[in-house]
Amino acid sequence: MSDTPMMECGHAANASGSDGSPCCAICIGIHPGAEKVAETPDFEGRTARCSYYNTCKTVSPSGTKLAFFEHLPDKEFDLYYCGCHGWN
Repeated sequence: MSDTPMMECGHAANASGSDGSPCCAICIGIHPGAEKVAETPDFEGRTARCSYYNTCKTVSPSGTKLAFFEHLPDKEFDLYYCGCHGWN
């Protein structure tokens, strides 16, 4: 995806609904914002840590192209998954 939209749940879209619209497979059914596109924040100067940061220490510039990206505006770091535990 070239311009992955942010969803109101705080995650970058990571799936498509039955109608092809972007959605968040992590939050669908538990957060009403999982199917609502939100305005993409300015990530300039922000970094994201892998969800397994305690063991892998991977850090990347924040952005919606990161796998399972979650923007956490009230925290120092955003989250994503770097693939350190595999993809299956």
